[in-house]
Amino acid sequence: MTLDIRENEESEVVVVELCGELDSSSVAVFTLKFREITGKRASKKYVLDMKGLEFISSAGWTAFLNECKELRAAGGDLKIAAMQADAKRVYGLVGIDSVIESHEAVKDAVKSYAKNG
Repeated sequence: MTLDIRENEESEVVVVELCGELDSSSVAVFTLKFREITGKRASKKYVLDMKGLEFISSAGWTAFLNECKELRAAGGDLKIAAMQADAKRVYGLVGIDSVIESHEAVKDAVKSYAKNG
């Protein structure tokens, strides 16, 4: 299965919707597209909508961590929303939850930026 990436902006927060599978064969596509999205926007606030992401491998999680690090170095941030059960289990098990904030719903992740400034 391929990876489909869509973007939209909600009150100064860019939501990047991921659909399909994010693994070693699609991680380069994610990285290129995500950097294209961040490079053309003034926003520094991003949410990855994982509702349609059916599978994510360690390569995918590593890509998320790398992009989060890049955004933070530039004064931005990355949050995750709407993870499926398997992804949520890995997210907590390997400690990504201590690095990237997550929310049950995209709207909650978007709102959290207003609370945090």
